Amino acid sequence: MTTLTNLLRTQSNSGLLRPLDVRRDLNSVADLVEQCFADTLDVDGQRYIQQMRNLARSPGALAWISSFSDRSNLPLSGYVWEQDGMLVGNLTLIPYLVRGDQYLLIANVAVQPAYRRQGIARRLTAKALEHARQRGVQAVWLHVREENEPAIHLYRSLGFTERARRTTWLSNGQPQRAQAALAPDQRVRVTSRRNQDWHAQQKWLRRNYPVEVTWHLSFKAAALQPGIRGGLYRLLNDVETRQWSAWSGNRLLGVLAWNTSQAYADNLWLATSQEDEDLAASALLAHARRQLPARRPLSLDYPAGQAAEAIQQAGFHIHQTLIWMSVEIRSRMR
Repeated sequence: MTTLTNLLRTQSNSGLLRPLDVRRDLNSVADLVEQCFADTLDVDGQRYIQQMRNLARSPGALAWISSFSDRSNLPLSGYVWEQDGMLVGNLTLIPYLVRGDQYLLIANVAVQPAYRRQGIARRLTAKALEHARQRGVQAVWLHVREENEPAIHLYRSLGFTERARRTTWLSNGQPQRAQAALAPDQRVRVTSRRNQDWHAQQKWLRRNYPVEVTWHLSFKAAALQPGIRGGLYRLLNDVETRQWSAWSGNRLLGVLAWNTSQAYADNLWLATSQEDEDLAASALLAHARRQLPARRPLSLDYPAGQAAEAIQQAGFHIHQTLIWMSVEIRSRMR
């Protein structure tokens, strides 16, 4: 606590750390984020930047959506760093709830290249932690690409601890170009998911998709459940799903779910028993690629390192691996 306080008190006189003002800062934040993440921006990232710019040009919509800042992934709250008459640093704060507890996600930490190595990112992050303590949130989370070693070192020095690593996989090209690799595995029988498979699927999904690190994804277990509840959820939310189960004899190995998405790629959600993970992943992913339309890429978010060879053999490549880190703010009641 003392370290953070001292850090915030020793800011350079040439720079100003202040709260984000979306009415005047949003365009500058969009420019900064685009500049700093140009090498890693994918189609969804470019769409996110465009959403910011569109919002900045519409004061009425901006005022309306700002009232829902606690339910938006857009940068409507946070801190910026001004220097030499320019906005050169940014940090976005996104509030969210997990099991009734309030959390904050740090995102869009960006510093203009000419102003790096001056402690701006450190001061922005320290300010975010001070903000979290003042509001009594449970914890602060963030994610960072695993190759970004300077940022990882910075966050560790401020008390963040690694909690998980997750890889986003994307399908390769047209599946018909790799029919040999995608041929059915004779050891495994793949069928449509049965209602009675849901109990095991739900348990495996909870292990692979813990809410602390997947709340921001379009993963919704309600969309996958069988029966009237699941059907009603899919109808009301206009979600199309398909699901398959993998079997060895009479033993359920795993379940794969596919759902449509408004993002660049449609989503796959893989749930398997731990002992059969590689076998189930290979068979289910290959089956999905044979069954689904080739016009849409497929995206699989999965714990890093798990079933990696099987996923690659099914025609997927690594898009990115993110390290999820957190720091506890408020002690949990026992």
